[in-house]
Amino acid sequence: MTTRLSPRVYLPRNAGFTLIEAVVAIALIGITITAFTITMSSLNQSASVTRNATGASTALQNQIDLILSDGPFNPQKVNSDGTPQIPPELTLGTHVLTNVPIYREPTSGIVVAGTVTTTVTDMSAVLNGITLPIYRADVRVTYTYRNKSYSFARSTLRASDI
Repeated sequence: MTTRLSPRVYLPRNAGFTLIEAVVAIALIGITITAFTITMSSLNQSASVTRNATGASTALQNQIDLILSDGPFNPQKVNSDGTPQIPPELTLGTHVLTNVPIYREPTSGIVVAGTVTTTVTDMSAVLNGITLPIYRADVRVTYTYRNKSYSFARSTLRASDI
């Protein structure tokens, strides 16, 4: 005994996807991919800004370290040529270093460069007729990244070595 299949197979109406369901699914996938791309771009931008800030802080701290360590710093004494014993970084006034590297992109080689501005002022104090030489250095690093300016500043004091 053989079973015979009916030549007509009836499917229920909701057995397949309609065109509207397919369009809605594609739209949802598109919205999800767009949101993901925007989020990742924003995170990448934040990471770049943070990397540059770290580089600027490092350049700033290097200048502060140079000011604090270069010597001899004895403004009350003079060298054999008659000049005071003051390193070049601590001469009074404003000193500007340009094209200081802040960050170099390893893949493209693009360099973010900035400017280091150091202003040295004499803050010496006289106590009981004795002058205590103290210089103040204000260091500022400025740079531009993606048409936006950034700036970091720190100050330090340096007293005579003797």
